[in-house]
Amino acid sequence: MKRYLGLYILTGILAIVVSCKKEAISPITQYLQNTKIKADTAATTTTVKDTTTVDFGGIVVRYEQSSTCYPGTEVLRFKANGPVLPPGAYYSWTFGDGNTATGASASHSYQAAGSFLVNLLVMADANTVLTKLSFPIRAKGLQTRPVAGFTYKSDFPDNVNYITFNTSSSVNQGDISYYKWQWGDGTSVLTSVGLIRHEFPRNTTDITYPVKLTITTNTGCTADTTIAVTIPAAYPIKGSFRADAFDACTNENFLFTAEAENVPGGAVYEWDFSDGKGVVTGNPVRYKYKFPNDYDVIMSVRLNGRLIYRTNKMVNAKGEKPKPTAAFEHTLVWQNNTTSHWLFNSRSTIPTGTIDSYQWNFGNGNTSNDYYSSVENSYSKKATAQSYTVQLIVTGNGCADTTSKVIAIPAQ
Repeated sequence: MKRYLGLYILTGILAIVVSCKKEAISPITQYLQNTKIKADTAATTTTVKDTTTVDFGGIVVRYEQSSTCYPGTEVLRFKANGPVLPPGAYYSWTFGDGNTATGASASHSYQAAGSFLVNLLVMADANTVLTKLSFPIRAKGLQTRPVAGFTYKSDFPDNVNYITFNTSSSVNQGDISYYKWQWGDGTSVLTSVGLIRHEFPRNTTDITYPVKLTITTNTGCTADTTIAVTIPAAYPIKGSFRADAFDACTNENFLFTAEAENVPGGAVYEWDFSDGKGVVTGNPVRYKYKFPNDYDVIMSVRLNGRLIYRTNKMVNAKGEKPKPTAAFEHTLVWQNNTTSHWLFNSRSTIPTGTIDSYQWNFGNGNTSNDYYSSVENSYSKKATAQSYTVQLIVTGNGCADTTSKVIAIPAQ
């Protein structure tokens, strides 16, 4: 009986203890039993403009990301809240770069662009962890400062309207994604490369265009600059020039005369005769060549020092001393009672070039046009002595010279 009585008393005491423990459950313990927030809870993320919301189901984290573009500085402002959290919850942030903060709201700036994992530790007190949440962010860095700049030059003398532009733009962090060129002539282009060419409209007067370059970085920052680019007038010039030769075989000289059309008043003509003696100015111009050759003569037209037209043609010159000098020797080779046989050797010379032909007339009706400097001819003896005039004509450089000698043929 005493055994059963002791059992009843012990059971009652346990019941009382259990009852007391149920009544003593703390609010934190109750939260831990009821909350559905777990560290590995899947989150949904939405972004509207510069605000991103990360919803873990019972806790919502919102952060705003200010612009990184100069003169501003990127600041991320975080705020956590949730209806299931107990009053007085404690928040501890780690931003993935070694920096931390506490409180339901926190602000942070990253020193450099990059991807970081933000951890939020929600605690009931210094010793009781309610949940740990993590989400990634992409920081742009403290400040992005792009600087727009470009240079330009004319690479094509024959087309002064075609200009090469090359960017000198830079950015302190990140990359330049786009270059927008506004040419000032009503056209523009968006490109990802910094070297570009543009052909401006042709005009008969000089036109200055405000060329504007706007650069955009991969963080969305922009910068621009405008440079005044003057495009010189383009004249519809056409035509060439005439080269008239005078005294070709004695004192050859040329008269060069421009025959170009639509040349503006005040233009200057320059001549390059391609013989290494430099440029001659004027129109018309008289000129002499020292040596025979084919010369590529270039005529340039300039206005206010700027080249506005150029043309060329080949001119054949005979040179300073183009004419050959005819000369020959004659020698009796053999003779008998009826015939006298002679040898004729040309001793003709030419200062420049070569002799092109020999034309012999032996005076007795015989001739020779063969290209030989030595020829022979036979003369028939007659009852009386005879005299014959032998003539040699030599040509070279388009010029000719003649010489002759008289030979005596004895009687039979």
